Amino acid sequence: MREFPQDGRIGLSFERLTLQPGLAHVYTTRDRQGGGNLSLSGARDADSAVKERVYWCERLGLNPADLVVCGQSHGNGIALVDDSDRGCGAFSPLTVIPDKDGLITQTVGLPLYVASADCASILIYGAPKSSQNGDSAVASDKPILGAFHAGWRGLAAGILTEAVQQMAAISSRPASSFEAGISPCIGLKSFEVGAEVADAAPDNRRVKIQGRWHVDLAGWAHEQLKNAGLLDGQIEIAGLDTFDQDRLFFSHRRDGGETGRMGLIASLCP
Repeated sequence: MREFPQDGRIGLSFERLTLQPGLAHVYTTRDRQGGGNLSLSGARDADSAVKERVYWCERLGLNPADLVVCGQSHGNGIALVDDSDRGCGAFSPLTVIPDKDGLITQTVGLPLYVASADCASILIYGAPKSSQNGDSAVASDKPILGAFHAGWRGLAAGILTEAVQQMAAISSRPASSFEAGISPCIGLKSFEVGAEVADAAPDNRRVKIQGRWHVDLAGWAHEQLKNAGLLDGQIEIAGLDTFDQDRLFFSHRRDGGETGRMGLIASLCP
């Protein structure tokens, strides 16, 4: 991922997706004082979280009051959102789009947000197709964007399979035309699991280390995207372990349930 420090904060962006002129995105990190939380739920400092949301939206040239947030129930529910959803969950957890772990939009300037602290955040983008008209390329359809929360339960429920199928159907394009990024998440060595999680994971994404099951969450997400039709070279894995990198990331497993949350913010741009 590409790092861009700003005002004592560090934002991360996916290398290939940064090159897309029609997309703005950031994956936020913990700051040096342990702040940087973007979550409004639980016993967290909501005022500070709002300030972080405002900061990163403005850094991307987006209106923070337009932010669309899903409730994240660790399932495979996905919402198609548009102008009528602007501001859902932007500044209050009471107004999020409930029981959804993914958001899809074709609305330019509508910022999507998903939170994570060991689970993966997945960004999927489809650029507008172009057709040749003389010497100029003419856009023949709309771009499409999706942001998804993918922990082991969501992956076991096939959230990324569902995401790709819905995006392909909505945009009338093949899955092989999409690009995706898989955020920092808990790594294989850090993600020791019980039988329930190990049994849910693909055989090639679980391994025993010193007699204990471990699961490769990012690899599982990558495999699900590939099986859904994305091309291998169009999927970027951050490769950063949220549990291990305590100066950069919050971690639910390392720090406990009330720890902060990183945020993936993304929007289609003109």
